[in-house]
Amino acid sequence: MIKWLCLFFSYILMVSSHSWLGLWLSMEMNSLSFIPIMIEESKENSLKYFLIQSVASVIFLASILNQSFSFLIPFALLIKIGAAPFHMWLVSISKSMSWKVLSLLMTFQKIGPLLGLAMLQFTNSFFIFISAFIGGLGGINQSNLRLIMAFSSVSHLSWLMVNMSSFFLMLVYYVTYLAILYFAVILLQQSGMYSLAQMNSNASLIYKASISFNLLSLAGLPPFLGFFIKWMSLEMNILSPLLVLALVVSSCFSVYFYFKIAMSSLLFPSEVKSKKMEIPGVLSMGFNIFLPLFFL
Repeated sequence: MIKWLCLFFSYILMVSSHSWLGLWLSMEMNSLSFIPIMIEESKENSLKYFLIQSVASVIFLASILNQSFSFLIPFALLIKIGAAPFHMWLVSISKSMSWKVLSLLMTFQKIGPLLGLAMLQFTNSFFIFISAFIGGLGGINQSNLRLIMAFSSVSHLSWLMVNMSSFFLMLVYYVTYLAILYFAVILLQQSGMYSLAQMNSNASLIYKASISFNLLSLAGLPPFLGFFIKWMSLEMNILSPLLVLALVVSSCFSVYFYFKIAMSSLLFPSEVKSKKMEIPGVLSMGFNIFLPLFFL
């Protein structure tokens, strides 16, 4: 219970930090609170996470204390957040995590580094480009749903970096991504699905459809909510044609592997399960289908 309270307060400290040193302290508190939660599942994963976060923290602290190394600040934050090409640690620990801890890692654990990058208004085209392509290509041949989600998270980081020039746009994109992801994770956790083969299970049609809609929304397929936040990002930012092409192609890759998951689920016979299990599914379908009307 104490570790969860410390984790919660670390998020509050991150959001309320007005200096680099304050952000560093809050991120350290956050990491030290999250590691005990990871230890309960895997000591190996917690050790990997600790080492990566420690290296990034040392670089970040050295950068803010010595102006000569200030150019390393974004690199330290990119390592912490798991953006490409510093994404391999994220992929490595994701494949054996529970949905609860993985969803935290892909959402709330990114608050600190994202705030730091937003303070810098970091919109480097190289990191946007490489995160988009690695995130899109990495998930194509995966059968582990957690690995697919991890590569999808890397891809969404490229869209978050596109919106770094405006804190409001980044916040809208982040909150929308968080909501879509948590709907998908709740459904996958309830059904106990961790691999592509388990998508053939005899869950109800509504349940399978709701999972499929959430995943396709994450990929950015119209007319779901995920498409509109990506469309908003392209409309509200001035980007080079090459970068726009990279982002669109990356989304097409994501649509491909999420559509493959959806089809493997929906093409198999279903049976009716408890209506209590279908409530989150109905809510998520309404969220992804009707909320986009506000963007029109």
